[in-house]
Amino acid sequence: MAIWRKVVAPLICCTMFLIIFLMLKNGWIIVRNIAPGPEYGLLLFLIPGVVTSLISRDSAIFSSFVGGLVSIPVCFLLRMAFYPRVRPLMQELAYATSAIFWCVLGAMLVHLLVIAYRQFRRH
Repeated sequence: MAIWRKVVAPLICCTMFLIIFLMLKNGWIIVRNIAPGPEYGLLLFLIPGVVTSLISRDSAIFSSFVGGLVSIPVCFLLRMAFYPRVRPLMQELAYATSAIFWCVLGAMLVHLLVIAYRQFRRH
C-alpha cells in the first residue's frame, strides 16, 4: 500500500499540475484583467500540493516536489508547441520554479495543519 501511495501521489500531483497549467494558459481561468502585474494564478498551484499531501502523508512534501518537477518539462513542451511565446526562457523558468514552490507550500500547509491538530488533541 505504501509503494502505491509513493508512486500514485506524484502522478496525481503531476496530472493536477498540468491541468492547472493548461487552464491558466488557455484562459479558462482568468485571475487578472491587466497585462503587466502579479501572477495570482500561481496560487492555484497550491491545490496539487494539498491533494498530494492528503493522499501521501508520510512523504507528502517530497511527492509534491517530484510531481511538480516531473510536470515542468511537459509544461514546457506544451508551451513551445501550442502557445505563442510571449516571455523569454528565463522568465518561463522563474514561473515554473514559483509554481513548484506553491505546490510544495500547499503540501507543507496541510502538514502544518495536521501537526497542529494532533498537538491540539493531545492537550
